[in-house]
Amino acid sequence: MQGLEQKGLDLPRFYAAWGVNPAALRASNLRLPLFLARRFWEVALQHSDDPAIGLELSRQHDPVQLQGLAYLMQLMPDRLAALGQMLHYWPLVAAHVDQRLELQGDGARLIIEPYGDYHLAWPETDFWMARQLWHLRSAPGVPSALREVRLRRPAPVDPEPWQRIVRAPITFAAPRDEMLLDLAALREPRGEGSAAIREAMELSLMDYAAQTENGSELERVCAEVLHGLACNPRLEEIAERLHLTPRTLHRALQRDGWSFSSIVEEHRRLLAVDLLRTTDISVGQISDRLGFDEQSSFIRAFRRWYDTTPGAYRTAPG
Repeated sequence: MQGLEQKGLDLPRFYAAWGVNPAALRASNLRLPLFLARRFWEVALQHSDDPAIGLELSRQHDPVQLQGLAYLMQLMPDRLAALGQMLHYWPLVAAHVDQRLELQGDGARLIIEPYGDYHLAWPETDFWMARQLWHLRSAPGVPSALREVRLRRPAPVDPEPWQRIVRAPITFAAPRDEMLLDLAALREPRGEGSAAIREAMELSLMDYAAQTENGSELERVCAEVLHGLACNPRLEEIAERLHLTPRTLHRALQRDGWSFSSIVEEHRRLLAVDLLRTTDISVGQISDRLGFDEQSSFIRAFRRWYDTTPGAYRTAPG
């Protein structure tokens, strides 16, 4: 939000389009569920009209949750160990982003994966890619570990902002989002930080994990909806699984500015485009996956969301 403000965006208008009360962002131990992260980047792209908005916002300082993890990574004896710490604690920072590290021969792949069938918005992938590159390069005097960056997003009209950040070969329209790294460079020793400080940082992150283990009501509801969307989830069923009364859960969601039905609809809207973009399953199968009783209901909903049909959306360029 600070980066958007510096770009001159109308923040009250942005918050209204995003559907988030700015006061809610001041809550301690805040994590955004997947659908709110996706909405953020959709609205940021629309309001900034900047295809590279994810790269622009990556220039901001680390969010509070990431500062302790970033410091711990700098205390590790090499960048491979630092990446191990990052992957271990990553759910504390962005639980809606799945990442994994694969070692293959003399190389490694840092992969950003879809969360189930849900993909990140392209600007958010740009954001996390740029932030990880900053951490990999922040140690002076060590060789570059980056061999190549591959992104699912279509090639932008002007690739210069990406080339300026990456400074290595970059492939667009790739099968998955990943960075190819040199394993020997990752293992290159660097100045190891104080073991006592490292232990203190790990204890702090473990304490933070304990504090945020259950998540907010909004986050827990979204997790239930994510995993049960095909069964057309109901408020009463979710409330029972969360050991809450339907009335209590309804009020908790209202405090965050959302109704249960709008949360279900948002997850359907996002998954619909992801399945149309990344799979060849039929519109009828997608309708079932989203929990619609009839395919015609899904088509009407899709028209309301995107002003086109699922079939036309799937065949449209870009």
